[in-house]
Amino acid sequence: MSEKTYYVVQPFEKKGRRLTAAPATQCRSDDEAIARAERDAKRYVGVVAFRQVADDETGETADEPVFLARHGELPSEMSDE
Repeated sequence: MSEKTYYVVQPFEKKGRRLTAAPATQCRSDDEAIARAERDAKRYVGVVAFRQVADDETGETADEPVFLARHGELPSEMSDE
């Protein structure tokens, strides 16, 4: 098993009353993901940055994602409330 840490920034757009995921961006580090999330928060109604460890060969995740930043309106499963 070859584990890899992924750093992802997922923005959200509002379509009517629904939040929809915009294309995600992969980053190289926590700091890069946090900075990207802050920039994207100015363009989208919501954005979340997280890191996730996964098996590089199978794509299976090892643990729950670790949220690095949350901005704006997010789906309930990504909200910190």
